[in-house]
Amino acid sequence: MSLRAQSAPPSPDSPSALPLPGGQGEFDHTVLRSGRSLLARVTRGVLLAQEGGMFEQTAALLTDTHRRLRGHPVAESVTVMPGVLLNLGLAQTLCGRFAQAEDHLCEARSLARERRLPLMDMVVRQNLGCLSLYRGDASGAIATFHGLTDRLPPERREALHVDLAEALLAEGLVEDAATALADGPWADGAPASANTMLVEAKLWLLRGDRLRTVELTRRVRHTFGTGSLWYRLAARLERIAVRGDRSRPVSRARNALAVRSPWAVPEPHGRVAAHRALDTLDRAASRLPGPWLAEAGNDPHVVQAGLENALEAGEAAAALEWAELARTWAVPHVPGPGVRTPATVSLAEHYRDALVHGRDPNTVARRLESARWQAHHETRSARSAGPPPPSAPVREHADGTRGDPRPGPVADALLERLGDRAFVRYTRTGGEAVALVAVAGRVHARVLGPIRHVARVLGRFVHPLLLPGPSFGTDVREAADTAADALLGPLLPLFGDRPLVVAGDPYLGDPPWGMLPPLRGRPTHLVPTARFWLDHAPSGTAAPTAPGRVLLVAAPGPAGAGREVAGLAGLYPGARVLTADRTGRSDVLAAFGEADLVHLAGHGRVPHRSPMLASVTLDDGPLLACDLTALSRVPDVVVLSTCWSGRGFAGRTGAPLGFVGALLAAGVRAVVASPVPVGDSRADVAMRRFHRAFARGAPLPEAVAAHLGRISFCCFGA
Repeated sequence: MSLRAQSAPPSPDSPSALPLPGGQGEFDHTVLRSGRSLLARVTRGVLLAQEGGMFEQTAALLTDTHRRLRGHPVAESVTVMPGVLLNLGLAQTLCGRFAQAEDHLCEARSLARERRLPLMDMVVRQNLGCLSLYRGDASGAIATFHGLTDRLPPERREALHVDLAEALLAEGLVEDAATALADGPWADGAPASANTMLVEAKLWLLRGDRLRTVELTRRVRHTFGTGSLWYRLAARLERIAVRGDRSRPVSRARNALAVRSPWAVPEPHGRVAAHRALDTLDRAASRLPGPWLAEAGNDPHVVQAGLENALEAGEAAAALEWAELARTWAVPHVPGPGVRTPATVSLAEHYRDALVHGRDPNTVARRLESARWQAHHETRSARSAGPPPPSAPVREHADGTRGDPRPGPVADALLERLGDRAFVRYTRTGGEAVALVAVAGRVHARVLGPIRHVARVLGRFVHPLLLPGPSFGTDVREAADTAADALLGPLLPLFGDRPLVVAGDPYLGDPPWGMLPPLRGRPTHLVPTARFWLDHAPSGTAAPTAPGRVLLVAAPGPAGAGREVAGLAGLYPGARVLTADRTGRSDVLAAFGEADLVHLAGHGRVPHRSPMLASVTLDDGPLLACDLTALSRVPDVVVLSTCWSGRGFAGRTGAPLGFVGALLAAGVRAVVASPVPVGDSRADVAMRRFHRAFARGAPLPEAVAAHLGRISFCCFGA
């Protein structure tokens, strides 16, 4: 971070910036000279921070200047005093003097509002966000920064995106920080600030690219002298990069905690639990996760250290317990499907309106994502600042539901419940993809190879399917075989032809699992975690029963949707049917709560990086995934015969999003959906065969595997 030159008072070389003393018509030249001198001191203080990273000198200079300005006529200029205060407040923040910083920033904001300076008010808010971050309240900082993303002018957004990225890194959200930096309004060829380069260097180091980190830190060191804070910070980061790759898992986790820390706070208060947990892991490498972790169970690098220690010790069952946390640690840090506020509802309506009238919806989609992050982190920040709850906080599961604050181990219960099935959890250790397989009373670990290789071969399989009218020729079949060899080849000897329960990892994205040759015709559940499956899978051996109340919905398009639903109506004589002219959102949402099985056929789409805005076009506009979070009653099973409806399930750490995530969080047991485009004619025939089998009592995953998996549909849930 650095002080903002745009926030400084008027230039001392501009006489128009100085007020006339006493309302006289001629300048008092003594006052004019002293005013110019004071403003020059402010400019010098800002430059000391920006160009030299000399924040202590800046704070001392601005403190003295602020004292001299009180009562001086130059301070009557509307921008002078709030500009001095906001820069002084940030300088004090970077020096770790938080109480003084808060006083100065609050006074600056009061003056900015009083003098009707909206831009300065927003800059003060940004600096208050920096204060929250450096005090250890990363959630408060993230909420503040997201509240400003669409309001600041372009020339101020570089600093905002860098501040947001640093706050996200403090929470361990490395990929989200990378997105924040990539979204910044970077000018082509413009030199990056020292703070920008250092935050980017931190990001590359946490992603495992030490060479890129060293390149950036050396650029900073060669630009600034040894007396600069920027130089010292760059040298410190470079030392960590050079030595960090050769250390043990616990040491690597400690390095990551140090890298994630905001610059002015070498060891924030919130990291105490993380270091205690790492101390425990250092003493007992294969220690199982449990209540001793406390809030460190929500830290990705502590969890990763536990997972890697367990794998190195050959304790696959312990590794499975840590892998569960590797999927769920981010749930408190990222907005789940249930975030719903007046602002998000209003923005969802704007997005819907943009789709209906053919306007570009992407800007609204970005604003809604920011509003979701802001609302989520405002709630977190307020909760952490308030009094402690009377009992242990309720933990949110990866599917967005709430349960036991400290769920117990899963491995033993999972092995007992699996029966003739096998459970596969994909995870990672360092740069390697790893699969943990629970089958026949044991847990096994298998290394699949470098993550980059696995992701690359999976991309070659999936990417052709994302294009309109995908071809199923020789190239696609060969890509499917290669992806299957990478993902499943080392595992097949362990589970043979058993039905599977699969929990993925973000590096896999959302592939159509049933199209992989070893899984064609094999019943497969896709779940966020083993805990989810244990909590939601039907217990006992009762035979499946045909669905009772059935809702069939045909959206206005494509043409095959009407034919598909008409054909299904004959299989469910008592079904309620909503056709193209009766498929308003309110009708569909109301009917959802009155059915045990819902089949919805129509056009689907998912905007980039906004899965909660996944949509199906209805008669009066699109039904959005976020609309489903308000359902009070839900069916047991939902079938989404649309393109893309399974996207957003496993593409990130944390609660699943999109249509599937929203429905599972609302209480739906299982969702049938496709994460890729679907051919209209192929879906019509396959859906009739699937429903014929399901209506006759075939278990849902078996019916999906037999008739829908080969055309990209998956069975999500229990």
